[in-house]
Amino acid sequence: MEYSQSQNKACWTIEMLNTFYDICIKAIEKGMRPNTNFDKVGWKYVMNCFKERTGHALTKAQLKNRWDGIKKGLENMEKN
Repeated sequence: MEYSQSQNKACWTIEMLNTFYDICIKAIEKGMRPNTNFDKVGWKYVMNCFKERTGHALTKAQLKNRWDGIKKGLENMEKN
């Protein structure tokens, strides 16, 4: 994984995305998303699981940016 130093933006691989999706689904099933985003415990769970499974320690902001991108993509699909 590479990071842009100016924006600290993560470059995601397909494997990393699939891992992130799997972790998010498990966190949702465990009730860690009371509204449209994860709660504090949920984000900690996602961060820890992602680091454990991929070896990449991404920040909450980086993971949340990906999460927000997923939501926007789904909203756009629903409109079409």
